[in-house]
Amino acid sequence: MPRPSRATRAPQLPAFAIDRTLRAPEQVYRGLREAIVSLAIAPGTALSEGDVAEACSISRTPVREAFARLSEEQLLDVFPNLGTFVSLIDPQAIAEAITIRRLLEGEAAARAAAKADPELLREMSEILARHEQAVAAGDAVQAYACDEAFHHALFVTQKLSQMWQSVSRARTHLQRVHHLRISERGALGDALEQHRLVLAGIEAGTPEAARSAMAAHIDAHGRFLSRIADRKHSYIRAE
Repeated sequence: MPRPSRATRAPQLPAFAIDRTLRAPEQVYRGLREAIVSLAIAPGTALSEGDVAEACSISRTPVREAFARLSEEQLLDVFPNLGTFVSLIDPQAIAEAITIRRLLEGEAAARAAAKADPELLREMSEILARHEQAVAAGDAVQAYACDEAFHHALFVTQKLSQMWQSVSRARTHLQRVHHLRISERGALGDALEQHRLVLAGIEAGTPEAARSAMAAHIDAHGRFLSRIADRKHSYIRAE
C-alpha cells in the first residue's frame, strides 16, 4: 500500500456499544471488523487507538489488542511515524482468496451432489427462500446473512469443519468486494440466482455441474474487480 497522507483521517467512527460484562478486546475487534468489511469504515481511512477508545469509552489497551488482530488479518496497515489505516482492497489477495474458495467450495458442492442428502437439500432450499424474501425487500444485511448461511450449510452438514475454516478466512477480503459490488451496481439479487444454479446441480446429482456453478458464482468477484480496474478506484490498491 502506498504511504497514505494524514488527510485521509475519518471525521467520525461508527458507534458500537461495549457490554461491560464481556471482554472488551473481542467486542472492539468484532465491531471494527464488521465496520471494515461492510465498508462502513472505508478502505484508506486512518484509525487511531485513542479515537476508538474515546468512541467506546474504554482504555486503549483492548483497542490495541483488537488492532493487532485486524492487522494480522490484513485489514489494517501500520505505517511507522504516520499511523494506522484501513487496508485497501488488494487485487492479489482477492485472486488468491477466489482460488481457495473455488477449490474448496467447488469440492464441497460436488460432494453434496454425489450424496444428495435430503437434510442438506431441505436446508439449502429454506435458505434460498429467505434469501429471495430479503432481496425482494431490498434488505442487504439479511441477504448477505443468507448468502453466508448457504455456503456454511454445505460444510457443516457434510462435517467439513477444517475446510470451512479455510473458506471463512478467504471470505474476509471478498466480503468487502461483495459490498462494493452492491453499492456500485445494486447487484443484490446476483448471488441468489447463482445459488439457485448451485443447488440445481446438487439436486440433479451432477457433481461437475454443481462444481462449475459454484466456481462461476465465486469468480464473479474477480470479474467485477477486472471491470473497474481501469477506473483507479480509491478503495483498491494499485497493482
